[in-house]
Amino acid sequence: MNSTVLVALSDAAICRLICDILTNKGFEVIVATSGQEAVDIIKRQEPDVLLVDHEPGGESERLLAYVKSRGENLPVILVTGVDVEAPEEIASRMGALSFVRCPVDRCQLEEAVRQGGMVRDLLLREKRTQRSLTLSRSFLGAFLDTGDEAAFLLDSRYALLEVNRAGAHLLNGRIEDLVLQKYLSRLSSLSRSIQEDALEKAKATGQPQQREEYSGGAVFITQVRPVYTEAVLAGFVVVTRDITAQRQSEVGLAESEKRYRSVYEAARDAIIMVDRNDGAILDCNAAGRQLYGYPVEVMLDLTIRDLSAEPERTMESIRSGAEHIPLQYHCRAGGVTFPVEVSMSHFVHDGREVCTVFIQDISQRKVAEEALREGARLYRAVVEDQTELICRYNPDGELTFINGAYAKFFGVDEDEIVGQKYFPTLAGSERRDLKSWIHEAGPDRPVFDREQYVERSDGEPRWVLWTNRAVLDQRGDIIEVQAVGRDVTDRKEAENALDRATAEKEQYRLNLEATFRSIPDAIVTVDSELRVIATNSAAGGLLSLDREIAQGRDFRELIGDSGHPCLGVLKQVLRTSKSVRGYEADLDVPTLGQRMVELNCTPLVDQNKQHIGAVLVVRDVSRIADLEKRLHERHGFRGIIGRSSMMQDIYKLLEQLSSLDSIVLILGESGTGKELIAEALHYGGSRAGAPLVKVNCSALSENLLESELFGHVRGAFTGAVRDKVGRIQAAQGGTLFLDEIGDISPLIQLKLLRFLEQKEYERVGESKTHTADVRIIAATNVNLLRAVKMGTFREDLYYRLNVMPIFLPPLRERQADIPLLVEHFLEIFSGQFNKTFEKVSDAVLDLFMGYSWPGNVRELRHILEHACILSPGSEIGINHMRKDLTDQMRNGFYPYGEGADVPLSSPSGMQLTVGRGSATSQPPSARKVGKQDILEALTRCGGNKAKAARQLGIHRATLYRKLDAWDFEA
Repeated sequence: MNSTVLVALSDAAICRLICDILTNKGFEVIVATSGQEAVDIIKRQEPDVLLVDHEPGGESERLLAYVKSRGENLPVILVTGVDVEAPEEIASRMGALSFVRCPVDRCQLEEAVRQGGMVRDLLLREKRTQRSLTLSRSFLGAFLDTGDEAAFLLDSRYALLEVNRAGAHLLNGRIEDLVLQKYLSRLSSLSRSIQEDALEKAKATGQPQQREEYSGGAVFITQVRPVYTEAVLAGFVVVTRDITAQRQSEVGLAESEKRYRSVYEAARDAIIMVDRNDGAILDCNAAGRQLYGYPVEVMLDLTIRDLSAEPERTMESIRSGAEHIPLQYHCRAGGVTFPVEVSMSHFVHDGREVCTVFIQDISQRKVAEEALREGARLYRAVVEDQTELICRYNPDGELTFINGAYAKFFGVDEDEIVGQKYFPTLAGSERRDLKSWIHEAGPDRPVFDREQYVERSDGEPRWVLWTNRAVLDQRGDIIEVQAVGRDVTDRKEAENALDRATAEKEQYRLNLEATFRSIPDAIVTVDSELRVIATNSAAGGLLSLDREIAQGRDFRELIGDSGHPCLGVLKQVLRTSKSVRGYEADLDVPTLGQRMVELNCTPLVDQNKQHIGAVLVVRDVSRIADLEKRLHERHGFRGIIGRSSMMQDIYKLLEQLSSLDSIVLILGESGTGKELIAEALHYGGSRAGAPLVKVNCSALSENLLESELFGHVRGAFTGAVRDKVGRIQAAQGGTLFLDEIGDISPLIQLKLLRFLEQKEYERVGESKTHTADVRIIAATNVNLLRAVKMGTFREDLYYRLNVMPIFLPPLRERQADIPLLVEHFLEIFSGQFNKTFEKVSDAVLDLFMGYSWPGNVRELRHILEHACILSPGSEIGINHMRKDLTDQMRNGFYPYGEGADVPLSSPSGMQLTVGRGSATSQPPSARKVGKQDILEALTRCGGNKAKAARQLGIHRATLYRKLDAWDFEA
């Protein structure tokens, strides 16, 4: 099929000539009279070749730019004039495949168009091939990840070509990093030996190989299948599957079989397995043989018909798949019949339909039922003559019986109410209490009393005391409840009257006690017009009131301050006639200065219970308030800065641990101040006079770390020209701080474990044992429990170190400490740079409060240090900070890669993992906080602005500024 050619030439004569030539040669020609028309044609249908003239700066260049922007595989042929120089370079520069000069050469034109059509075909085939390859690779990746098995595709030299996610996890690497690596080099020594043997045998024999291996208590099966291309070995498919659960299931199945047989034979009821088709007995337990009186060999020759007094009914029930026959009669070996209750379970075993028949002899139960019916008749005769209200109900609350007194009291009919629910007649709290008792009732709590407010059948309200008694079976389980009700209305009314009288007397007593209890404090009594009735001597000191002058005068004149808190409290009590308790206020006392006082004000009541004034008690609580403030606002501890509740808990823990020699494990993200904690523990304890020796375990190689810790003797290794004192010996009598303990090698872990348990060690190259009196403090930001599970950290060393863990919270979890830390660092940098830094601007503090601080306190210090270097002093503004950091903080971007986890441990030992960049949500300040956000936060926090600012992630000053701008009062 010839190609379709789109001709977009500005010269109409040349366009007609080219169209005639191409049409005569069998090409399909489409003509575009303008560049826009050509664009529309390309969008509507895809031509094979485009002919366009060379028109610098004209529509042809814009058309070529459009074709290039679409990424179309459309070959372009450039039509140039005869006087155009270097047409090849022009065509190449404009992205054309070739060119044709005018006047047009028919052969050259035909050859160029056919060449363009072939190029178009090649490009389309290449695109389809690429799409097919991409699809095949996607299918291959999806196929490899379909199951839980670890799958690997190897070339003939055992290099990895493909690996699925399970395989990458097994090799402890990423898929993109594992490709083209040697497969065997990624395995452990044992696995490498086993699988190398399988690969070699598969290569030699051309047959699939299978191997089992045991690792860490798990069982793995590996299948190796060679892949050939035209009888040439191309590579291998290796699939590794964890069959631990399968092996455990096989062992468990055997154990279950033993337990089943044990339970089967030990069952107290008869169990018989029969064929559902003919009723033949296939098996019988000991209880069945004893019940029917047949030996085992005779029993297995019988059918279920031989045991049943109703053989046809029995076989019909078995064949129909019935599961229960409540009553049936069977025959013993001597011909004696007895009643039984039969339960059946049907299943298929080895293609044979089998029925398991459970048979219970109910002879004794039938006798008991008859006796029970006789007892019920006697019980009913007794309760019908009682005047108390009596009813019974089951644990579900369904009434099973009421006596005549109950029916008469409530005006109900026994036949209609029995079977109805009893609980809905109770109030909500009564129903909950009764159901709770029924749930707990038993031999230890058989009775439950409650009072209920009810209406009699004539509409009169009455109080009834119900005594609920549980009826229990032989196992102590409740089967029914009997409730006996007694009318206690008269007693209840007398109790209520007594309670009212007692409450009135108690009110008088409390008023009197309140007055005398407050005598050591300032007391002022005023009438309803605020005239002073009396004061005590303490009022002269706190309120500057002279007892003799004050009496009878207006309290407002004596105070002389309309905003005085005492005056405000008195006015409120006189206006509302309600007491004010525990109102705290600041008073400026001339003789004592600024004092914190507690105001208690009570209405003054006369003998007729009329409010005739108020009693004000003023207590000086300045010292208590100061002590509480100091207790709750400890800003730091031995160089550690923070006053949040989490830091207060850490301070208390450090005070407890400082005087002890227990091993302490400090856990926390990088930059949270683990080294400061170690220094606080050392210098706050009895070893403060001895050295504190620090070792960064991650900065030293295995051999160097061993030498640094334990020391070495001359000649222990190359370069050991003299004896060296180890860090343990250098810390004798003091503290050894092992930083980044999670990065030490297994060999050092083993030697360190021996030292921790026995406080003994040997220097490198020496067999003599030394002892050391050293306290150990370790720190890490590694999830040690995960490292234990991965086998990179010894479990016994982990539990030896994890005696007393201290978890340092990240800065994002103690935002309240950020202003305090900022103030602390500004003070440090003021002295360091000989400048005076007073504060940071509100915009900077808002940015700090909303940022998640992946680098914690260390990151905060570095950011402030940079800003202090650029700032001339006084206030640190947003312009003094690095722009890339401010952008990062506003956008909530973390400089760490996604998925980088920081393993932590809480004080209780619970393992935590904090993801950087993905596990935390976007900081609140990363988006603009609007008016609606602030109003909703204030509503949630009950108008507490400080709490609302913390929830929104902005500074409290910013919240106040926004509220002032909106003229909002909360």
